[in-house]
Amino acid sequence: MFILSFIFSSLIGFAQTPVDRILAVVNDEAILESDVSTLAKKAEKGALIEEVLLQGNSLNELKKSRETRLDYLINERLLDAAVKRLGLTAGQERVDQEIKQMASRYKTTPSEILKAAKADMGFTEEEYRTFLKKQIERQGLIEVEISSKVRVSDEEVYAEFRKINPRSKSSLGEVTISHILFNPKKGGEKKALERAELALEKLRSGKSFSEVAEQHSEDSRFANGGLLGTFGPDELLPEFEIALSGLSKGQYSSVVKSKQGLHILYLNDSKVGKNLAFEKEKEKIRVYLTEKSFEKQFALWLKRSREEATINLFGKK
Repeated sequence: MFILSFIFSSLIGFAQTPVDRILAVVNDEAILESDVSTLAKKAEKGALIEEVLLQGNSLNELKKSRETRLDYLINERLLDAAVKRLGLTAGQERVDQEIKQMASRYKTTPSEILKAAKADMGFTEEEYRTFLKKQIERQGLIEVEISSKVRVSDEEVYAEFRKINPRSKSSLGEVTISHILFNPKKGGEKKALERAELALEKLRSGKSFSEVAEQHSEDSRFANGGLLGTFGPDELLPEFEIALSGLSKGQYSSVVKSKQGLHILYLNDSKVGKNLAFEKEKEKIRVYLTEKSFEKQFALWLKRSREEATINLFGKK
């Protein structure tokens, strides 16, 4: 009778235990109801949340919206799957190294860093170590897959500066330039761009600008080596000014579009005038453009990863 009573009591206890429902499966990784609840608690504390995974959502939306929390967790699973695929998993030694580096940076000890994590954020040592491990792995993934592809040229920085400060004077002094022109009237702009890319490849391979200009320029008024002439400040087309602003003497630009067609410009000589406002702001602008480019590249990476992954949702978000 005792055995039957024990079994009956156990069954009742089991029946009263809440089931941890599966909300989604990303490839072969499940997202559980408890995962969404745990994330909600983290969001309330405002700690251990990675902004890059919010993808335009705010911390407040993460606190309030179950759907936002599920999207965050899907993004998290996609990153972790890529970490495994690329062999970027971090061991405990790497986590210890990170804690030591933090301690050195803040002039304290590793044990004090762990104590501060508990006092300030309310997390155990194990939880904090797990968070650091994930951060190290995901940072490694981001550097390999995204940051390495983010490039902001001097031309882009100067173009942004001119957009913000349209009345600012040119940073160029007197310049002597050559160009290779590609005429869109010969087969359309797409074909002209293909011809321009072919010429750029020859320049990158080491051929001289004048030689490539002789072979490829479609300028009906072509002069020796593609020479356009010497121009003073504010005499250039705005498109040319932007392209030349990032060049040193003897360098060529990427493809530049104007009303006349597509150009590759070459800076024969220059007497560069200093635009003090630009010099003061250019690094801030570069950081801003780099961040924007990173956000765009990361969003594209996530979109592509979602398309390539098998994601099954169960029930309402």
